[in-house]
Amino acid sequence: MPTIPLRPKFEMTLACPSTVVLQRLCERLEAGPQTLRRTRVPGGGGNESVRERDFFVLTVPEEAQRVWSPWLTIEVTPADAGAHLFARFGPHPTVWTGFAFFYLILSVTFLFCLAFAAALLTTGAQPWSLGISAGALVLMVVMWWISQVGQRLAHDQMETLRSELLDAVKDCALTQES
Repeated sequence: MPTIPLRPKFEMTLACPSTVVLQRLCERLEAGPQTLRRTRVPGGGGNESVRERDFFVLTVPEEAQRVWSPWLTIEVTPADAGAHLFARFGPHPTVWTGFAFFYLILSVTFLFCLAFAAALLTTGAQPWSLGISAGALVLMVVMWWISQVGQRLAHDQMETLRSELLDAVKDCALTQES
């Protein structure tokens, strides 16, 4: 069974300059049913300023959003005479943060209990912490499985977001990279 990456991504090289790509994204995606948000780093200027590089988040309409609904983060940067577009799917930031934090806690627990079991074995004691390590490993596998189920549930929404993005930049003679 093929696996789906935790956060699928794709990249494109576009023939249009990045300022034109940004303008088309704003015009076409803001008019559609999906929600387009511009994101700014601190000190990144106002939305009205002309920029060659920008970041966006494209989501399904609020009434269609579920826990597993994807967010498509888009980065547009200048590249030679055209532009480079990088897009990555992910869950809502709070879901992703919770997932990453829980994975970190389980990983630390797994490694700590494994090291503790090794120390107990060297002293001749019973390595009781191996059970906790095994439990943490099982929970990590369960979390991975849940992420795969969530991506399968979100597949139609991911395809919708991807097709909306591709339609917005189709006039720029794009070449798909990955």
